[in-house]
Amino acid sequence: MQKQFTIYIDGEAFEAPEKTMTANEILSLGGLSADEHYLVEIKGKHQDSFEGKGGEEIHLHEGSKFISVFIGPTPVADSQPADAGTKLTGARLFAAQLRQAGYDVTELPDHHVRFPYTVNVGKYAGLALEMGFVVPEDFPMTPPHGPHVNKRLHPNKSGGNHPGGGIHSSPGHSKHFGPDWQHWSRPHPKWTDGPRSAVRYMAFIHGLWASQ
Repeated sequence: MQKQFTIYIDGEAFEAPEKTMTANEILSLGGLSADEHYLVEIKGKHQDSFEGKGGEEIHLHEGSKFISVFIGPTPVADSQPADAGTKLTGARLFAAQLRQAGYDVTELPDHHVRFPYTVNVGKYAGLALEMGFVVPEDFPMTPPHGPHVNKRLHPNKSGGNHPGGGIHSSPGHSKHFGPDWQHWSRPHPKWTDGPRSAVRYMAFIHGLWASQ
């Protein structure tokens, strides 16, 4: 019997049943639909994208690391106020799930979280920044409305299309992200169609970076 070993998909550990699996099989192992995601293998500072190559076989080893990239529609919203509730249950759950996936998360008051993030895909690959979210109190029923980033990569613009549309100054949408932060209004388009978890939400975020 072949000994299983551990690989990581979006920071979550999984036991690989075979030494060689296709990109789509790896997505399936992580509970992700190949119709709405593609796989990227992370090799230090190098990334191998399997976009459009879901049937390609990948030779795995102990500790192989992958991220999934959501390729569904990316709607843009004009505005979304910060949640005004008093409980932090949703943010605490969101932060705990991210920590399990390896993110160094800081919890802030008023349903906010922030953490260091290095972009892995797209034209900004390798860019180190901080990313934050205002997490609805009822998470995982409702996901965050989109990321806040501490670098101004686009001019502010209400409406329009991703990636340049729906960009706002964070203080209008957050109590804890300052004027050097931007909010990208990006509601998840298919949140109820799969597992409602922070790890799955981050696949959507990877997709936002991949499509810059």
